[in-house]
Amino acid sequence: MEQHSTDNILQPVTITSTGEEVYRRLRQAILDGDLSPGTRLVESSVAQQMAVSRTPVREALKRLVTDGLVTADGSRGLIVARLSVENIEHAYILREALEGLAARLAAGHQRPDLLERLGQSLRVMEHEVDDVVTFDQAHSLFHDTIAELSGNPYLIQTLKSLEGFRTRMVSLDWVAKKRVLTSVPEHRPIYEAIQMRDPDLAEQCARNHVRKTREGLMGRLRGALDS
Repeated sequence: MEQHSTDNILQPVTITSTGEEVYRRLRQAILDGDLSPGTRLVESSVAQQMAVSRTPVREALKRLVTDGLVTADGSRGLIVARLSVENIEHAYILREALEGLAARLAAGHQRPDLLERLGQSLRVMEHEVDDVVTFDQAHSLFHDTIAELSGNPYLIQTLKSLEGFRTRMVSLDWVAKKRVLTSVPEHRPIYEAIQMRDPDLAEQCARNHVRKTREGLMGRLRGALDS
């Protein structure tokens, strides 16, 4: 079995070391795909690489286990969670419903500052599709802003917990590049429906977007398993 290493990925924490900062950096490394599924996370080793004590690392790893991003793997200890096709599909089915609900509620909670942020993130996506980093940041901001516009803190938190299934699929190259390109025009109808205060249309467009992504992703993953 291939062994993964955290060498040269986890850098020393240079600001005041806290469990929150260690958690944030570890979580981002997992979401970005720098720490790939199956990577072993040894508390002492992580602490040494990040130049912190073991206590904040221990706290961060516990939170990541709760998030479902880290899991126990028998005698190997804690590893970056491997994602099964079944679990990915479950997560996307839930995302479809929740993203639709968020868009519906957003259409009824008009906040000029958030609408401006939503429009700006959309414009960046439409014009920076070839810049992967910029596009991914704008794409995450677009969906996070809709969640914030919903005004429902429980919905916001639940969608946040599913963020890994959105960003990891791209960082691990499980979502095809052509799907990223074809998905861009699907975002404008969502934005316009929210702007027009049409909750039915906003929900329909949001659900349609996530469903198409799920269908393409599942087809690709199952095809890889069958080959």
